[in-house]
Amino acid sequence: MAEPALPDPPGRPGRRWLVITSAVALVVGSIALVRWTAAPEPPVRVVYQVSGTAGRATVTYSTFRDGETRQAELSALPWRLELFTAEPDHGELTVTIGPDGGDVACEVRVAGVERRSATATGAHTSALCGF
Repeated sequence: MAEPALPDPPGRPGRRWLVITSAVALVVGSIALVRWTAAPEPPVRVVYQVSGTAGRATVTYSTFRDGETRQAELSALPWRLELFTAEPDHGELTVTIGPDGGDVACEVRVAGVERRSATATGAHTSALCGF
């Protein structure tokens, strides 16, 4: 036979419920904090853009993978590339005009905000859009 529940001591009604409620709140809060701090940041869109009149150009840009950069030979402008990554603290976009000359403009946007833009004119000159 089960023992009857003991009544709350006089002068402290409901103390048991206060302890139980506090313990539950502590557990739920701890779980929420762990899930919130463990969640990865959503990726940020980085947009590289190159425009201009240059017939040929070389583009060098950051991929945001372990400091890696890539290079592309362009035979026509405009050029655009979108990458998704964690919030970058720095990056590189360099455009070098080919031997036929012309002009170029480069621009880097991170999460929709322009971080850097530059222009260059003439054969073998470069526009540097590092940020």
